[in-house]
Amino acid sequence: MSGPWWRRPRRLIALAAGAAVVGLVLAAGVMRPVHRAEPPTELRAARGVTAGPGFAGVLGEAGRPAGDDAPPVAELPLAGVPLRAGPDAPDPRPVFALADHPLLARHAGLARIGCELPPWHDEPRGAEAFLRTALDCLDDSWSVTLRNAGLPFRPPRLELRAAGARTTCPDRLPGPADGPFYCPAEESIVVPAEALRPLGAGSARGAQLAALGHQYGHHVQQLVGMVRAYTDARTAAGWGSERGLEQSRRLELQAWCFAGMFLGTNHGRGDIDRRTWEEAATAVRASGDRPGDPRLLGSQESVWGWWRWGSDTGDTWECNSWYAAAAHIG
Repeated sequence: MSGPWWRRPRRLIALAAGAAVVGLVLAAGVMRPVHRAEPPTELRAARGVTAGPGFAGVLGEAGRPAGDDAPPVAELPLAGVPLRAGPDAPDPRPVFALADHPLLARHAGLARIGCELPPWHDEPRGAEAFLRTALDCLDDSWSVTLRNAGLPFRPPRLELRAAGARTTCPDRLPGPADGPFYCPAEESIVVPAEALRPLGAGSARGAQLAALGHQYGHHVQQLVGMVRAYTDARTAAGWGSERGLEQSRRLELQAWCFAGMFLGTNHGRGDIDRRTWEEAATAVRASGDRPGDPRLLGSQESVWGWWRWGSDTGDTWECNSWYAAAAHIG
């Protein structure tokens, strides 16, 4: 290392331009996919197992975040919107699709940044300072990917809710009643006061980044059109039916995969060091459906698998939970 991470300036790190083809990369005994611009139906091998994109129940023993091995940000617009400036340029538009969404049809990574974070404090003022800085880092990393994809980008709102305050969100996405959640109608990440102390227990950064990154994954889904497509698909299946609950788990597990992408791609930069990654991993391992609750979120094993897969690959193509077999959406 050239110097302490926390002394490095916070800035976007230039991505190397080049061909879209990246060779196979071996890490922790896992064979990485060939990074080619191919549709989700293209098969690839991971540890000798033939599968499509997404976590398929196979992980290496030791976690090795993608880092510089993650694919670059896509160079061409995925949504078919010309990337040109001026008053007559078309506005980026969402695409209301799931398995065949253009963001998932090509190998695309996130911008690599050096994220410098203030210390965590579990009282409202200190928590807000940390969360807003972390959101700026997520914005810096995701905005390049979505804008280069010809997809909309807007930063989410952050709302810290007072203890005991009731939600006014008309369509909050599934999650624990006392935890952070995403409100699509307001494009806001809501953090109840009751969630602050549990998030901070025994953690400097990682647990907060895990929880915030998951809700930011929902924000990405909202911006690009997936939340609307999910709502339509779940309504058609029957909101409370087994197929409907499976749609909910697919949405949640993809958001965990997106959260893992951010931690894995930026591992080793700024304040996202190995300890922070491991703290996040510990928090993720404890996430998922609680005993006796409807199966809306995914099992702890599935949550961990999809988050780790996103961290290990750093690839939107690999976060296609809509394509994955039902066996891996448990």
